[in-house]
Amino acid sequence: MQIINEPQNALNQAIQGIQRAYPNLQWVPGTLGCYDRNFRDDQVPLIAGGGSGHDPAHWGYVGTGMLSAAVMGQVFQPPTPQEIIKVTKQVTKNHEAFFIIKNFPADVAAFTTAEAQLTAEGWQVGHCIVADDISVDNASLKQRRRGVAGTVLIHKILGAAAARGASIAELTDLSASLITNIHTIGVAASGARIPGQTATSFSLQPDEIYYGVGIHGEPGYRREPFQSSERLAQELVSKLRLNFRWHAGDHYAVMVNSLGGTTPLELMVFNNDVHELLDLDAVTVDFNKVGTFLTSNGMHGLSLTLLKLAHPSWLPALQKPVTTAAWPN
Repeated sequence: MQIINEPQNALNQAIQGIQRAYPNLQWVPGTLGCYDRNFRDDQVPLIAGGGSGHDPAHWGYVGTGMLSAAVMGQVFQPPTPQEIIKVTKQVTKNHEAFFIIKNFPADVAAFTTAEAQLTAEGWQVGHCIVADDISVDNASLKQRRRGVAGTVLIHKILGAAAARGASIAELTDLSASLITNIHTIGVAASGARIPGQTATSFSLQPDEIYYGVGIHGEPGYRREPFQSSERLAQELVSKLRLNFRWHAGDHYAVMVNSLGGTTPLELMVFNNDVHELLDLDAVTVDFNKVGTFLTSNGMHGLSLTLLKLAHPSWLPALQKPVTTAAWPN
């Protein structure tokens, strides 16, 4: 069961609900995009987006200190280049912008097409493509490199940089460094749902879990019976350890994210298990966020993101207070 009215009206009615709860968000007619009413247009605006169904991403990170605007498409579908351009032109009159793009072919195509059209009109536009997912394809064993929950940490750190006046070139360099130091992997006990549809994106047996699922409900790399939160943490931390090859004394930020249907109690139990494993490796956790940050429309599951704090400015940027709907200060 989904608590909605007519499925075809769900997104528009959700936007109306968001407007009532967060009047600082100005929605752009003819799009599923919004911008910060309080944006003063004295910095390079950060604009992100992608498909709807990842709430509170991306509208939840629009506000002072993070995104200047967000552009969503239909559920699990990116916005069109024309919608991206329309929202961008509503945000700023300075003909500059920086796009934060998740690494899905359709998302990349939409945003880079919009960038090319704006550039042809004389704009200066930069972008980064976030590819933090370390899950592998079950058949080829190649990493999928999708853009997933780690994107939110990119929003946060780039948001702090933009607020202090970083240029497009500086944002480009900073994002390139961040992207190589951030990895995410997820696990789920159920698939994702499209509003109005009863079937989920994949089916599991009762008490079965699926490692490496995607935020659009894509299948993972291995199924097995659920044993415990500790066992989930062991699997995800081991995969992250292989990618980071960390050493005792290394410093990290940790984010535990609900994929939409996981309770705070479950998240906190898992968070504790992760910390105990990192303690065994003598890894220092300087920053920890637990909550619902980027979802897969009701999927019962979670993702674990680690960011190696490779530069001394990154931790203060993560800690800096912001004014948004979804980032807890």
